[in-house]
Amino acid sequence: MSFKIVVMSCDKNKDLFEAFHHCMEKYWPEHPEIIYSTETVVNPYYRTICTNYPIEKWTKRVYETVKDLPCRNILLMCDDIFIREKVDNKLIWSICDYVRGNTAALNFEWSFDKKDTPFNDIIMRRNPNGKYKVSCMCQMWMKRAILDLFNVEKDPWKFEKSNVAKNYKYLITKNGNFINWGRIKGYYNWGIVKGKWAKEAKEFFDKEGININYEERGFCDV
Repeated sequence: MSFKIVVMSCDKNKDLFEAFHHCMEKYWPEHPEIIYSTETVVNPYYRTICTNYPIEKWTKRVYETVKDLPCRNILLMCDDIFIREKVDNKLIWSICDYVRGNTAALNFEWSFDKKDTPFNDIIMRRNPNGKYKVSCMCQMWMKRAILDLFNVEKDPWKFEKSNVAKNYKYLITKNGNFINWGRIKGYYNWGIVKGKWAKEAKEFFDKEGININYEERGFCDV
C-alpha cells in the first residue's frame, strides 16, 4: 500500500512555492513523496510534472499528472493549503485503508451535511444525495477513482458542481482535524482568495518568519 501527495498549482502561483514548502517540511516532515502539477514552471523544492493545459481543462491535467504514479492512493491538495500544526503521519497513512474498493475519496474538510452518517468516531459517510462529493479540496482519493472521474475536461468549479460521483461511496472527516490549514469556527482560511492574498495568511506568515512580496497580488477583504 502506498500514497503520494499531488499538489495542484499553476505557473502564476509560483510565489506560493516557498511558503508551502516551509509549512509542509516544518509540520509534516515525514510526508510521503510530493508531486507538484504546473503548466511549465518547475517547483525547486519538489518533483514537478508539467502538463500545459488551460484552467478549462484542469481535470484533464489532474488525470495526466496522476495516471503513471505508482501508488494506490493520492492525497490531492491545493497549493494555498498552508499547514498550521504538526500532522499525525500515522493517522494519515491509516485512512488509506478506508479509501479502497468502491470508496472513491475521503474529504479532509468538516462534515457540512446534516444527512452525513457516522462511519466511526472520526469519519462520516457522506450523504449519497449531497453536494460536492467530487470536491477538489484536500481529499484522499483512490487513484483508480481519479482516473475514472477526472477523465473529462472541466475547470475545478464546474467539476465540483457537476458532482458526477457515479456509483462510488464517499467519506468526510467528522471535525476536519486531520490537517489544520487554518480552522476558524468550522471554516478554513485560504492563502489566496480570488487571486489575492488573504490578510490572515500574512499574519500567519509573519509569525512563521516567511517573507512574501505582497505588492504584486495585493490583499482581499477576508
